[in-house]
Amino acid sequence: MDHLGWALFDAPFDPLPPMLALEGERCVGLHALRATPLLLNGVPVMGCRAAETVIHPGYEGQGLSETLARASYAAAEQRGFRLVYGRPGDAAEPLIITQLDAVDGGEVQRWVRPLAAPGLLPAALAAPLTALIRSHARGGHDARARITPVTAETRFVLPPPMPRTAKCSIDKSVAWFAWRYAAEPHGAYEQLVLGDADTPDALILFTQARKAGALPVLVVREWLAANAKLRLAAMKALVAQAAERGCGSVVLHTNDLQAGVLLRGALFFPRPGTPLGFVRLGSRETAGPSKPGDLVVLGGDLS
Repeated sequence: MDHLGWALFDAPFDPLPPMLALEGERCVGLHALRATPLLLNGVPVMGCRAAETVIHPGYEGQGLSETLARASYAAAEQRGFRLVYGRPGDAAEPLIITQLDAVDGGEVQRWVRPLAAPGLLPAALAAPLTALIRSHARGGHDARARITPVTAETRFVLPPPMPRTAKCSIDKSVAWFAWRYAAEPHGAYEQLVLGDADTPDALILFTQARKAGALPVLVVREWLAANAKLRLAAMKALVAQAAERGCGSVVLHTNDLQAGVLLRGALFFPRPGTPLGFVRLGSRETAGPSKPGDLVVLGGDLS
């Protein structure tokens, strides 16, 4: 309940109340959209992310998912929202492309920087190879980088934005950062700041994921910088920190072409990721996203 309250009602902008299916006083279905600020052709607008669909087992197969989604989208459109986006096929966060006339937004790739030898190698080979990989990664150490945990008291200062090439992206602001990362219940985020804390050159938000029997992974949620050179330097500094921690890899999800070029320069490799879909709301004559690549997402935008 804490998580749902935070996700659906506590953001620093007007929420979209969940759409419910009721039989008498009994709730048998729910569809929720998470209000999300967007930049559409450089203009701030409101969009939303397909966040949750839950249908009571006794009412499955009756079209409630589509009915609730259509009702939610109609309510969002009536309030002036311009776009719904999400991950088609995700059972917890469905966006029904065929029924709801959604646009295929392409694939959001999973970029991986390995920091350990493949598990299939014999131990005699894996140990020296891992040592070599991590020694090389530590070469990205940057004395300007500072890493601190994100808490409710964290004061976010964002670097100047880089030029935007995509038609649509998440409108990241200090208030949005404070809600998304400092206020999330049970969140465990850290931030790497490159340069002065009051006028940062670059900022990365990340978390450390652990799985039994596997090396920890640093998962990047945000990656901002004033220019491409600083952005690459910040990522290399984070990779160096991951090597010091004994992590197995650094991972980032994005479909940003510019980011992909820089990630290759930091020795990240693209892997199959997750599909992206979106539904345009309001007038179809507006110059909104209409094809893969028009909507750019990165890391935390999908979660």
